[in-house]
Amino acid sequence: MKIFIVCDLEGVAGVADFMKQCMEEGAYYQQAIRMATHELNALVEGAIEGGATEVYAWPGHGNFPGGIDVELLNPDCNLVMHAGDGGPVGYDESFDAMFLHGFHAMAGTPNGVLAHSFAPMMQNIWLNDLKIGEIALNMLGFSELDVPTVFVSGDQAAINEAKALVPEIEAAVVKWGLEEKEKLGALSVRKAVSLSPVKAQETIKTHAKKAMSLIGSVKPFKLTPPYTMTVQYTEAKWAENTMKHDGVERVDELTITQTRDKFSELVF
Repeated sequence: MKIFIVCDLEGVAGVADFMKQCMEEGAYYQQAIRMATHELNALVEGAIEGGATEVYAWPGHGNFPGGIDVELLNPDCNLVMHAGDGGPVGYDESFDAMFLHGFHAMAGTPNGVLAHSFAPMMQNIWLNDLKIGEIALNMLGFSELDVPTVFVSGDQAAINEAKALVPEIEAAVVKWGLEEKEKLGALSVRKAVSLSPVKAQETIKTHAKKAMSLIGSVKPFKLTPPYTMTVQYTEAKWAENTMKHDGVERVDELTITQTRDKFSELVF
């Protein structure tokens, strides 16, 4: 069986500070991407033990290297490289399932560790009146090809978000958000309780193996087209910038909307 892993960084165990751990110039960025890579390797091990025969991963945190240390990568994992962070690439209908690794909840989620939706300038995103974040958008991209999402790892708020969309999804919780500490635009920075990296890797491996048994029974998360997406930004300049795309309309100073027949045609 062939699986595709979409990777992020904010949902990795031990990661709780955006500026120090999730930015390339941060003092602990290299440590964070090493921890993310070890978690990914554990996921790959679990998936293979569960029956996966081909594994591909797309590192989706920022530009190259995308939040993964390729030198430490599990030799059984194929890495989609230098593909930007605008959304997964390198997948098609030949994949049997998609796995989400290191994910976070959408902007404004209570107790969400580093909760945000793509970028700090985005406050809220709705698709066909459903408020969504990066988890749903990744699921929907794969669902266009009838590829289901069967696994997610991240903080408890991210897991809750994923289960609201796919209740049967196998989930590995590696940390829990506490009280809000501060906000950077729409990006929440929160105090958190985290598993140790080693314990998180063990948890991820166990649940990834279990997730393989869901392939064939879990259906892709889908919405009925056409797709109407509304985005509310933190500042008017970001809404204005999106107006350069055809078919985008201004709702108010901070908000734009668009309707497309295909999910893949939506633009930010």
